[in-house]
Amino acid sequence: MIKLDRKESGRYMKNLFVAFLCLLCFSAFAENVCEYARIANELRQNCSGINAELQQIKKHEVINTVVTGVGTVAGGGALVAGIKKKDFDKKAEELDKKMQEIENMSDTEFVAFLKDMAQYQELKDEYDSMCQMKHDYQAKAKKMGNIRTGLMVGNTATAVAGTVISNKNKKDSDSIKDMIQQCLDTIQENSQIIGQSMADCERENYEKLKQAVAECKLLSTENMDKVYKQSKISGIVSGVNIGTGTVGTITSVLANKNQYDKKTKNLNTVANVFAGTSAVASGVSTVFNAATLKSIKYNLTISESCEKALGNL
Repeated sequence: MIKLDRKESGRYMKNLFVAFLCLLCFSAFAENVCEYARIANELRQNCSGINAELQQIKKHEVINTVVTGVGTVAGGGALVAGIKKKDFDKKAEELDKKMQEIENMSDTEFVAFLKDMAQYQELKDEYDSMCQMKHDYQAKAKKMGNIRTGLMVGNTATAVAGTVISNKNKKDSDSIKDMIQQCLDTIQENSQIIGQSMADCERENYEKLKQAVAECKLLSTENMDKVYKQSKISGIVSGVNIGTGTVGTITSVLANKNQYDKKTKNLNTVANVFAGTSAVASGVSTVFNAATLKSIKYNLTISESCEKALGNL
């Protein structure tokens, strides 16, 4: 064991003390380094761009709401046209039956028949006018059938567009949820250092970081879950509407003939049912699209404030 004399021992203790002081100074210096630039850069990288993505979803949802709204009107119009067609078909059929029975009518029955004609057209006293009336009813029925078919084609087209837009928004909402989560994680990971920046950095820089965190941490991933679910349901309903609209259109074409047999009547009824179903489906999609717009509004407002605060960093 090496023994040190008093002088050497004193020098050794002095050197050890100096080294200890240097270590303390170094530690204090290391702890007091301001990391404002690094944190600000990370926040800008991981919290920017959310608002722009939400604006895109909003734009698409506005279009989707209008599109499915038009589909609702088209489906409803198709149903109305189908009901009118059925009414004109019925009137034409009644006249047709009377025309077929006229040869067997007695004079009294024929006079009564002419009186009945007044229900369809004012004071017609000539037999030939019946043919024209029947033709008019058939023409109107045909026109209503064509209108119903055209409106159902339009409704189906809006359903296709609605499905595409809803599926895109569903995918985008999931992506935005990940962006929001990344931003929140960045805030959480740097929360202690941001708090320490009050002592390590200039007061102005600390206040900027504090403001950015206060605004951006309010972003909600749960809110985007709502957007995802609402877009998903809207897409499913629009997909169903494509099916009902397509079948309804084909049925409407087959039913739009100047025939009054049981098969044609049934086809008309089926076409009207599908028109009504498509109108309801479009209405449901419109409701969910409007709900999606409402859900987007929260994060849209928060992201605007967040990016404004990021711009001040």
